[in-house]
Amino acid sequence: MSVLELTEKERIVLVDALESYLSDLKTERSKTDNREWRADLREQEAILNGLLGHLIAKAA
Repeated sequence: MSVLELTEKERIVLVDALESYLSDLKTERSKTDNREWRADLREQEAILNGLLGHLIAKAA
């Protein structure tokens, strides 16, 4: 397991970037007709949502 230490400012910027990217990713996933690519995007979305959850939990 790797550990990444972030300052509070870095954490906030990363949360904002992930939220923005996830929004775009959902739009992209909904527009694709390629099932394999859609599955890859869904997997990527799940991973990023997990990371986002960890970052948000660290703030609490």
